[in-house]
Amino acid sequence: MRINTDRFGEVDVDESRIICFYKGIIGFENYHRFVVLDFLENSPFKWLQSLKDPSLAFVVCDPWSFFRDYAPEIPEVEKQELEIDSDTDIMLITIATVPKDISNTTLNLLSPLLINARKMIGNQVILYGSGYQPRHKVFRKIRLDGNKTGTGNRKKVKHL
Repeated sequence: MRINTDRFGEVDVDESRIICFYKGIIGFENYHRFVVLDFLENSPFKWLQSLKDPSLAFVVCDPWSFFRDYAPEIPEVEKQELEIDSDTDIMLITIATVPKDISNTTLNLLSPLLINARKMIGNQVILYGSGYQPRHKVFRKIRLDGNKTGTGNRKKVKHL
């Protein structure tokens, strides 16, 4: 299938890679069908491109690329709504905010996009009471002892 995008022009996409967000994304509830496109080769950042509006695309990424200790507790009701039978069905991505000064890039860890990677359906989930914020800085400082902050165990989920 060919789609039009403002950033990439016409792009061929595999229809099996189209993700349907039945409720839309917060603030964009009327947009339901998206596809993930590469940002740059080998970049953790991707584009979540709307199929309805060529100008609507979100910068997204795998949150564990920057926050290895990210451990979202996904409510069972959310898993049931997306017909997730196994954690291996889960793909989780976060929306990035990239200002002019890219060193201030943030990820929305409070409201990730939860996707059933087998059925390609998703919802934006709000992790109430999690302590996560909608703007976690991506490029954190390195401690004086040379260790990066925020290391930990990575959950086993599908990747972009």
